[in-house]
Amino acid sequence: MTKDDLERRRRKRVKVQLPVRLDYNDNEALALTKNVSLLGTCLEMDKEILPGTRVALSLDIPKYSDDDKLIGEVKGEGAVVRCSSLAEEPAKTPSYELGIFFSNFLPQGEEKLFNYLQYISKKEEEEVRQWVQQYKAHIKKRKLEIAKKKRALARKKAAKLAKRAKKALKEKTKAKSKA
Repeated sequence: MTKDDLERRRRKRVKVQLPVRLDYNDNEALALTKNVSLLGTCLEMDKEILPGTRVALSLDIPKYSDDDKLIGEVKGEGAVVRCSSLAEEPAKTPSYELGIFFSNFLPQGEEKLFNYLQYISKKEEEEVRQWVQQYKAHIKKRKLEIAKKKRALARKKAAKLAKRAKKALKEKTKAKSKA
């Protein structure tokens, strides 16, 4: 998957939890991403930020590579496009889900984020591939078990039929000898 592919798939997001710091209207807040793409992020936090609010943000890319240029802080700017309450009861701690559209990144930030998202996507694809292989192996094993049971049932049925036929022949022979 290339950078252009990720951008073209406007809804392609990678489910990943990353710590993020937001600076907005002389306030600072910490949050955790739910999913991220090169175009934006969905995150959860305990503060409400109104849609349209401009934010400076800092995502923390965890160590997934030995190359220090690929990990660490990614700084950029964006705007809140959605904010909805997640709290089910008013007495609970407030919790909000925000959608943030990225407008720009500081140098190397977008590339760093792209490389990380690509790494996570490949990892997810490999996990799905492994699951599919395990599932196929399970189905194959199950089919063999079912075939074995069918053969056993067929043998049992054939044995019953043979026993009935033998019994019927015996009775027929008995009846002929009496006659």
